[in-house]
Amino acid sequence: MIIKHGATLSQKQRTLEKCASGRHPRLVVVQTRYPETRYLPLDAERRMVGAVQFASHIRSPITTMLTINAAHLQRIDSDSVFHIGHLWDGYRNLLELLRKWITGRGVTWSCIWVREYTGGKNEHHGEHWHIALHLPPRLQSALAAQVAIWTGEDVGTNDGKRKCIARSVTGAWYLSLRKENAGEYLGKATPKTRPRYGRQVKNDLRASRHHGGEGPIQGKRFGISHAINDAAQRRLGWQ
Repeated sequence: MIIKHGATLSQKQRTLEKCASGRHPRLVVVQTRYPETRYLPLDAERRMVGAVQFASHIRSPITTMLTINAAHLQRIDSDSVFHIGHLWDGYRNLLELLRKWITGRGVTWSCIWVREYTGGKNEHHGEHWHIALHLPPRLQSALAAQVAIWTGEDVGTNDGKRKCIARSVTGAWYLSLRKENAGEYLGKATPKTRPRYGRQVKNDLRASRHHGGEGPIQGKRFGISHAINDAAQRRLGWQ
């Protein structure tokens, strides 16, 4: 049994492989490329909520959400910037392209993001990404067209929902308005409990009523742009 390098399983995968004689199985340990987690850090939701509030304070509010079903795009063999093997490598490439696209138009890179996992057997199972960012209305159509190029998925018919800006033909990516605090939604995979003195207690750093997103993710699981991260908040003495 051969496990592909970077496959989305546990950090150290163990398989039983029979020796040439076929008599004695031996344990084969395969090291994946990046560490794997199933949840966000305990303080992830709190930090993202604070970052969104700070973004409004510096007049670069989080207004838009880009959701990309990366696993689906891989399954349909989309000709995209991240169809290169490991999804963490591809995601970093995409995020950097997006950052340069935004700042190249004179807009502050005010952004929080998260990588999530959806279980089940439907077409949307696997890894997907939420990128919540500051995007002036004048750039909405242009960004949708650019995302179509990056993902290899053309802009499709709008689904008619009030918040929808654009979506792809198969629904593999979705651009929408986000007026409420996106930090609560993106932080939903923050653990509900935390260890204390050998037992699990309520994670008092988590306030969101949203649920889901937990599951195997290799590489960094969430991020906050420099313009609105903890260090930026401290520099302005903002709490």
